[in-house]
Amino acid sequence: MKKNRILSFLIYIPLLALTVCMLFPFLWMILSSLKTPEEIILIPPTLYPKEPTFENYRILWNRFDFAYFFMNSIFITLICVSFQVYSSALFGFVLGKYRFRGRDTIFMLVLLCMMVPYVVNVIPQYQMMLWFHWLDTYRSVIVTNLISLFGIFMMRQFSNTIPNETLESARIDGAGELRIFHAICLPMFKNPLSALIIMQFLWTWDAYLWPLLMLVDVKKYTITLGLGALNGQFSTPVEKMLAGSCMAIIPVLTIYLIFQKRFVEGMAGASIKG
Repeated sequence: MKKNRILSFLIYIPLLALTVCMLFPFLWMILSSLKTPEEIILIPPTLYPKEPTFENYRILWNRFDFAYFFMNSIFITLICVSFQVYSSALFGFVLGKYRFRGRDTIFMLVLLCMMVPYVVNVIPQYQMMLWFHWLDTYRSVIVTNLISLFGIFMMRQFSNTIPNETLESARIDGAGELRIFHAICLPMFKNPLSALIIMQFLWTWDAYLWPLLMLVDVKKYTITLGLGALNGQFSTPVEKMLAGSCMAIIPVLTIYLIFQKRFVEGMAGASIKG
């Protein structure tokens, strides 16, 4: 018993050290966002602000239109993630539980498209947006992100774990295919869908390259573009960028805390069933 305690103690020490190393940058970011421009450039740097101030947050929100950036990101991310999660569950269910000609070919195409680097598609997609006259519109950012190939793959794998007998019983009771999907399968997908929501929310929220190419009007910028715009030609307000970063991680942390338990269960289930 004593030997097990010593072993556990030796294991927890490096894990604790690793946790501190991972959390320290976040702590430094939060504390530095409360510093004045003069204190942020002090050498040697200080960890705790001598005179904490929320002036950086006020300036960002009022002078740099961060309220627009924040709401734009919320608007785009919620629409994209909603469609991505629902379409992934639906298409994954169809590819996993139905037998039809070309099903395996479609699934192979999904896998092949997942292997194509994202930057390869940038020029063709940009040309399409020019043809549609969608440049500098929310549609150019939203429509190109309504489908998640990774989500389809993930939900297809989970669909294979649903017993066929359950679906056949529902059909015998007179349930239609859409009702089977919404009333039976979606409740079974809670854990993987929670994991998918967190990942897709993070990826959509942090997107930078495509919004940068599509959006011209500053009032339509997302929060990542807004943070990039703070980087001036001759100076960079580090303390304000850190304050903006603190605001940018709030929605991501909120989504993670809401779906944390099911996220862990979903990833554990994927590792066991995969």
